[in-house]
Amino acid sequence: MEPNFYRPTVQSTLEQDSAEILSSFKEMIKSGSGGRVKLLNYYKGLPISYPATMVEVSGQVLKLDVHPQQAVALGLSGRTCIKCGSFRHTLLADVKDADVRRMMASLHNFSYVDLMAEQRASLRLELDPPCQAEITALGRKVAAQALDVSLGGFSALTSQPSQLAKGDEVLLKVMMPNLLHNTVTALEVPATVVDVACGDDGDLCRFSISSDAQAEGVLSRFIFQRQVDLIRELKEMSS
Repeated sequence: MEPNFYRPTVQSTLEQDSAEILSSFKEMIKSGSGGRVKLLNYYKGLPISYPATMVEVSGQVLKLDVHPQQAVALGLSGRTCIKCGSFRHTLLADVKDADVRRMMASLHNFSYVDLMAEQRASLRLELDPPCQAEITALGRKVAAQALDVSLGGFSALTSQPSQLAKGDEVLLKVMMPNLLHNTVTALEVPATVVDVACGDDGDLCRFSISSDAQAEGVLSRFIFQRQVDLIRELKEMSS
C-alpha cells in the first residue's frame, strides 16, 4: 500500500489507537457480533478488495482467513487497508504474514487513516514498464518516462530538471502500448501540471490532461486491457 493512497489520522497516539483497534477486534470475535471485514490493497494501481474473516487476536496480531488473490496482494504490498463498519475511519495495518496456499494472513501495527485513493475521479494504473514520453513547454522539449495513467492524467519522471511549475500548460506526448495488438500509439494531449516533486536528476510530475474522443478511446482501451492483464497475473500467482 503506497503512502500516497492514504493519509494518517491519529486519534490519540499511534500506540493507543493500535491497542484500541485490537481490543475492538477481540471483542467482535468473542461476541460473534461481526467477524467479517473487507481488506483493500492496490496491485499496480488496481484495487483488490475481498471480504475476510477474523479468526483470533493473539498478542498484538490479528489472524484472518482471506481470499487467495488478497493473500497475494498482501504479500506483495506489506500493508493493507481494512474496512469495518464498527470503526468511523478506514484502518491501516502492516502484514506480518500472508499464506496463499492456506488462505490466511496475520496483521499488526494498526492505525486510522483517510483513504485518499477513493477520492480520485478515475482509476490510476501503473505503467509497467514505464512508457517513453516527451513534454513540450514554451518550445522546450524534455524527455520523460510515464509511470502511471488514468483517464484524467499521467505521472511522469523527467530525465533532467524540468523547470516546470504547478499550473503550467504543456503538450504531453506518450508512447501508449496497444496490449492486444502489441503495437504502440503516439498519444499527444494538452496537459496541465498538477504537481512537481524535484529530484537531483529529474522531476516527478503529475499532469491532468484534456482528451478528445480519439485520445479517450486509446486510454480507455489500454486501461481496460491493463485491468484484465493484472487480474490474470493475480490469478496465476494465487493458483
